[in-house]
Amino acid sequence: MKNIFSINSMSKKLLLILMSVALISTATVTAVFSAYELKSAQEEQTESLQSLSQMLAPNISTALVFDDTAAIKELITPILMRSDIVSVHVINNLGMQLARADSLKYNQNEQNIHTLEVVTQLVIEGQSYGKLIVRADDSDLNDRATFYGKFIILLMGFTFIVSLLVSLMLRKRFLNPILYLAQTAEKITSSNDYSLRAKELSQDEVGKLTSCFNTMLHTIEQRDNSLENQVKLRTQELESANSQLHQYAYQDGLTDLPNRRYFYERLQALVSKPNQKFTLIFIDLDGFKEVNDSLGHDFGDLLLHEVAIRLQKCISQYDTVARLGGDEFTLILENTDNPTEVIKTVESVMDNLTKPITIKNERVNVTASIGITFYPNNGTTVESLIKRADQAMYLSKNKGRNRYEFFSYEMEELAIEKRRLIEEIRTALAKNQFELYYQPICESDTNHVQKAEALIRWNHPQRGLVGPAEFIDLAEKNGLIVGIGQWVKSQAVRDAVEFNNKSKTPFQISVNTSPLEIDDGGKWVDQWIEASKRYNLPAHAILIEVTENSLMAPDSAIQFHLKRLDSINVDIAIDDFGVGYSSLAYLQQLDIDILKIDQSFIQNLEKHSNSITLIKAIITMAHNLDVKVVAEGVETQAQYNQLKHLGCDYIQGYLIARPMSKDKFIDTYLESKIGIN
Repeated sequence: MKNIFSINSMSKKLLLILMSVALISTATVTAVFSAYELKSAQEEQTESLQSLSQMLAPNISTALVFDDTAAIKELITPILMRSDIVSVHVINNLGMQLARADSLKYNQNEQNIHTLEVVTQLVIEGQSYGKLIVRADDSDLNDRATFYGKFIILLMGFTFIVSLLVSLMLRKRFLNPILYLAQTAEKITSSNDYSLRAKELSQDEVGKLTSCFNTMLHTIEQRDNSLENQVKLRTQELESANSQLHQYAYQDGLTDLPNRRYFYERLQALVSKPNQKFTLIFIDLDGFKEVNDSLGHDFGDLLLHEVAIRLQKCISQYDTVARLGGDEFTLILENTDNPTEVIKTVESVMDNLTKPITIKNERVNVTASIGITFYPNNGTTVESLIKRADQAMYLSKNKGRNRYEFFSYEMEELAIEKRRLIEEIRTALAKNQFELYYQPICESDTNHVQKAEALIRWNHPQRGLVGPAEFIDLAEKNGLIVGIGQWVKSQAVRDAVEFNNKSKTPFQISVNTSPLEIDDGGKWVDQWIEASKRYNLPAHAILIEVTENSLMAPDSAIQFHLKRLDSINVDIAIDDFGVGYSSLAYLQQLDIDILKIDQSFIQNLEKHSNSITLIKAIITMAHNLDVKVVAEGVETQAQYNQLKHLGCDYIQGYLIARPMSKDKFIDTYLESKIGIN
């Protein structure tokens, strides 16, 4: 009964709401209509006054120009014929009132009258001369507002009475069937028994509603059983999907190992535990890129899967092996920071990986570079541990691969110093801290110096003069060699022009070119051509030194680019000849001007007869190809004599002179024109 009373109360509230809606709707519509009427009347009065003012403005402006106050008075007085006009004023630009007309109807007491004011500028040819001010009585609008207010009150009273009568009639006509229907619905809701049905007490709309209600109950009853089965089925599907999502989120699809995300979360969980200790190991496969490039990515994927299986065999059930991506794997050895135990695990990993792997009838041997860190000794955060394990891994790779390294803080200091040096190289390029030194190359027959090799030096602001051995390799590994090479090209060309201007005979500067600068697109050649044209380089004033391995690509565009250099009279030399893998047959196809014999052969010249035989063969071969020969690293007179006897064309080394600054080289070899004794 309590619920029935509640429903009855709700029905009364509904009737009250209907009455309120009727009253509010009536009041709103009437108010809006009244406001619209008042606003329209006000706008009409304003527009009328503005039109009247604009009609009189030209004539009043003309009278104002001629200061004809009487004419102005005559022009504004007729405006008072309108019954609503209170007063008319004409004011000049100085604010002085020139003329005024007041309506007698308002007894010149306009301050007590609610007025509407319209101001019109008095303008002739864009020049303002004053204002025309017209004030009109708008009290009629207030009378209208009062009328509409009373009308709204009466209308709302009438609407209230009508809505009350209608509400009572509706309540009597429809309430009982609705109360019964509500009672039945409440009973079904409380019992969840959808087999119950409501009786149809009338044949009207409420009766139709009852019929629809019973039909709905029948449908719900049928679907209830079906939904119960579907819910069970969907629950099973969701559990399966959740399991798959977890697998996709935390498992590497290629190796079935935990993936990077799982690894980071696991590491974070371990770091968060108090008094925890564990070992983090980074593993990077050696030469995996070559395997991918030579045997294909499918083969590489199978190889990674096999590596994952072997790594899992090396750890306990409490440890974790994960794949970070590519050929990078990690091990987390929990509850241990004992180096002896860790070494046993690492050596087991290395032994398992070095065993031959056969995939698709191909036999492959795999090695790994391994870095090891301990928690908390080597770091207390995930980021620091990963960074230091990575540093240790790269150290083992740089030391020759197939080995392991423990992290040390000295190692981190070296890494920091390396990063600092990289930034200093960038700064050196930006601030022009590099300088070219020159080492003379003399003719073996005449001892004349007509060639020199350009060697880069770094005028470091703190460390002084720094040789290329301390920064060129680092620049090559970090993408800075191209910028350095561009600077060397430009400076060498400018110096070659200067040397030739100061020398009585043609002079040639040889410039080393890093293999990383040479590209198939020929941009390195474009830079040489651009610098040669910009500084008007003399013919054969530049000799570009490239290594043997840079030319060992018969199907590349190297021959085309060498011909482009030849077209601008730039010569080519093969540097460090004899230590690479040049094919003699391929060498014949290249337009080479000079071979530079590596100094390792020169150093053994006095001790090993084989070196003499080899050097003689190189010189003979070069001369047969119409190529000159330069011997590098000559330090003794005996070496010089032997090379001269073998027919070597040019000599370079400390016996002649050490590399020197450009100014000293000019003073020594170009202005004084000396050779060697």
